[in-house]
This record gives sequence, C-alpha cells and structure tokens, in this order.
Amino acid sequence: MSIFRLPLLHWLIVNGIAAYLLHIKGLFSWSFSGWVGILAILVALESVSWIATSLFYFIRHKTSPNPMIQATSLITQGPFRLSRNPLYLAFTSMSVSFALFTHSPYFLVSGLVFWLITDLYTIPQEEKFLSKHFQDEWTRYSQQTRRWL
Repeated sequence: MSIFRLPLLHWLIVNGIAAYLLHIKGLFSWSFSGWVGILAILVALESVSWIATSLFYFIRHKTSPNPMIQATSLITQGPFRLSRNPLYLAFTSMSVSFALFTHSPYFLVSGLVFWLITDLYTIPQEEKFLSKHFQDEWTRYSQQTRRWL
C-alpha cells in the first residue's frame, strides 16, 4: 500500500483520528499551564526544530524530503548525524507533545501507531533504496548512526 510510503499523511490521519475521538467524547481541550504545559511546549519546539533543520539540509543537498521521490544524495550532516530519520522522530515527538497538551493517552497511541507503521514499513523501504543507490556510503552511515536516536 503506497499510503504507508507517505509518513506525513499517515501521521495526520492517526492524529486526526485521536483528535476526533477526543472531540466526540467531549474531552478535547488544550492546557498550557504548569509543568506539563511547559514540557509540552518544549517537546513541540524540539519537534519543530528537527523539522526545520532537516528541511534545511534537504534543500541544501538538493534532494526531496518526499519519500515517493528518489533521493539524489545521502544526507549525513546536521540532524542526520544524530538520527537517520529526524523528520519521523519529530512527528513522533509531536504526538507526545499533543498528548501532554491534551492530557490524553489518545495521542500517545497515535504516536505509537505512527512509529510502528514508519518503523515496520516506511523506513525499511527507504533503507532498501538507499543501500542500493549509495552502497558503501550507506553502509558506513547506517553503522554509525541509529535509525531513531
């Protein structure tokens, strides 16, 4: 199923389902106060930072972040030095931030579902392509950089 090759779309879907379930139960509310609110804001800022810096490196290396388009270069700098998948890490942590903002486990579940789909389907497909097209460089990179963090 090609929908699993579009991580942003399945992240939006699983978080949309969580938001919808909270809404129909009348439990959807945001809270920005206290330590949980501060932690939620920090996690959201962390997520946005991962996304912004990752996109910067995609632009810098003239390759697309869209997994449906074949990569033209292997990015190993910036956030990609810490994680082979900083965008997916950011989407997952943004779900955690939503869970903290709403005080609801629904977004934790949506984050877990996103992580499972991404880890079990999306990333292996991408890694198969990268190992085929960037052979030795990919081997070195994958040995020294973890998939998530």
